[in-house]
Amino acid sequence: MHRIRCLLLSFLMLGILATSTGFAQEAFPEELKTREPKNIEEVKLLEQHVQELLKKIRPATVSVSGGSGVVINEEGYILTVAHVNRNAGRRVRITFPDGKQAWGETLGNHHPLDAGLIKIVSDGDFPYVEMADSSETKIGEWCLAVGFPVSFSRGKEPASRLGRVLTNRSGVMVSDCMIMGGDSGGPLFDLNGKVIGISSRVSGSLNSNMHVPVNVYKQYWDRMDSGDDIRSERDPNRGYLGIRGPTNQTPPEIDEIVSGSAAGKAGLKVGDVVVEINDKKVESFRQVGEALSGKRAGDSITMMIRREGELIKLTIELGRR
Repeated sequence: MHRIRCLLLSFLMLGILATSTGFAQEAFPEELKTREPKNIEEVKLLEQHVQELLKKIRPATVSVSGGSGVVINEEGYILTVAHVNRNAGRRVRITFPDGKQAWGETLGNHHPLDAGLIKIVSDGDFPYVEMADSSETKIGEWCLAVGFPVSFSRGKEPASRLGRVLTNRSGVMVSDCMIMGGDSGGPLFDLNGKVIGISSRVSGSLNSNMHVPVNVYKQYWDRMDSGDDIRSERDPNRGYLGIRGPTNQTPPEIDEIVSGSAAGKAGLKVGDVVVEINDKKVESFRQVGEALSGKRAGDSITMMIRREGELIKLTIELGRR
């Protein structure tokens, strides 16, 4: 099994895809997206699936001045990293794999998490891909890192590396897809062809590569779109709810209400179980934190709680810490 996996990885990590001949394309089994192939036939299925996927996702992967990026909607918004953007208001050249070029403007950044946003300002229609919900990405899931490493010849298709997701937390995703200088800002895809992360840096080992989960961009979208260069997590205007409980406790049952907080004013009580925030199910206090990330003091949220078997829906105005 180890030999089969190494053979498959060697094709893709070097950007060299073997061509299968005399092998009929079969339906790609869903479970193969999260496990290793059991035999050479499944290796071929995985390889063929990746080949078809790359035809769809590579055109939206772009070279940005000093790094990479990916276009994620028809309006021309590009996800990259803060250390490529540097700061808001810069004019940058965007180059597509087919050689087409456009101008972009750097928008805001979240420097502690290394997230950056760019908007294409040139006229035209540009290829784009969709973002996934990165909180649903599973450990061990296959993923594809795509980008323009500095050693890669310009004018060619972006390089691609196949790997597995090793960890997935609210602020960082780690994979064993090898990345290097120039890949920064490049997309990390799941095998559905959706972006789950943006390549940021290597964590001490070539087999431990760090990516910014796309949910970070969703959480801070409004601020980055407005050109906000977030330099510190300790934002005095960051929205604060005021409930506490063990990070990984499932379900998230409140064991403390901070005195004078928004939670206390809204009538939340110790023992309440958080079920949903803004109509999205939450199953742990880590997900509660994710749902509140990017919210500002004065923003309102809806929260569904379970209290003594009864579901209660509340609208809560967030305060300051």
